[in-house]
Amino acid sequence: MNRWAQRAAAFATALLAAAGVACVGLRLPQEAAHKAAFAAAGFILPSGDAADFFSEEEQEEEGGSSSPASSAPPAASGAPASSSPSSGGASSVAASSAAPSSQPAAGQKALEMCIDSGGKKIEGFWVKNLTEKNAAIDFAQELKKQPAVKIRKNAGPQVLIYHTHTTEAYAENPTARTTDKTQSVCAVGDEIAKQLTAAGIGVLHDTTYHDYPAYNGSYDRSRATMQKDLKKYPGIQVTLDIHRDAMHRSDGMKLKPTALVNGKKAAQVMIISGCDDKGALGYPNWEYNLRLALRLQKAMTAYQNLGRPLDFCARKYNQDMTRGSLLVEVGTDVNTLAEAKYAGELFGRALAGVLNGLT
Repeated sequence: MNRWAQRAAAFATALLAAAGVACVGLRLPQEAAHKAAFAAAGFILPSGDAADFFSEEEQEEEGGSSSPASSAPPAASGAPASSSPSSGGASSVAASSAAPSSQPAAGQKALEMCIDSGGKKIEGFWVKNLTEKNAAIDFAQELKKQPAVKIRKNAGPQVLIYHTHTTEAYAENPTARTTDKTQSVCAVGDEIAKQLTAAGIGVLHDTTYHDYPAYNGSYDRSRATMQKDLKKYPGIQVTLDIHRDAMHRSDGMKLKPTALVNGKKAAQVMIISGCDDKGALGYPNWEYNLRLALRLQKAMTAYQNLGRPLDFCARKYNQDMTRGSLLVEVGTDVNTLAEAKYAGELFGRALAGVLNGLT
């Protein structure tokens, strides 16, 4: 009898422990849950170690609830908000996975690496799936499906490039924020626009400030800009929200994702394609954005390691506005502006190739 009593007690203890873990898990804040999903997705560094770092955009809340350490960038010699419409497979060597960066931001230590894997490999590229209900989605099948994008030449802007965080800058700027659009992500947007224009694809690059002078509410303001631009140019098929990421390890070390393309350093690029995982975001037809994202991710393989793994997550990021909307992270705050602009050029070439196949 004592033996059975001991077994019963042990069983009851195990049940209570499991219930406690479940209760704690249910009370996890969204950010912690997202980090847990990030780790569970198997995001692995080239060295084989589990990734112990987090992305600025992945931790950010939409709809004006974000609260970064610095709520607004310092004033600089930036131009007024503006919109300027215009019409119009290289070999590479992987960058070192763990070479110290020669240009850390404002004395901050930085680790240069090439993030060349993580998640699931699909036709030569990687996708990390951070969703729950769409955890079993077949990316290979989605890649075969046609995006809902049809490019028309000589018919006005077909692509809108904008920046929710317009003042995001690079290693040359001590605060990684500036209102000088020649030094911010706006300069990267210009490089992408140049490649599209050269390919005969009409572009509207809207450099309206959305995170200055106030940072909170950036996504609400960029949504209003999108609505204005889409109303003025209803032929727009693709919208690209171009950002600069910030990545750090738990010990504070900043990370510099870099690829070497044709002997020249380029900041690595990450495409974020969201979904309405639980039907609560008001984001129908997200599959069409994903199909475009997958084609673009595959096209970037022409420039070895230019693309970090595609980030498929349960977020919206204003991607419900069209069936060709994506968010794109170009480098981090410890990449140089030159590296980011070169990445923009390469990304623009890959994008032009994809869109010219969707006419």
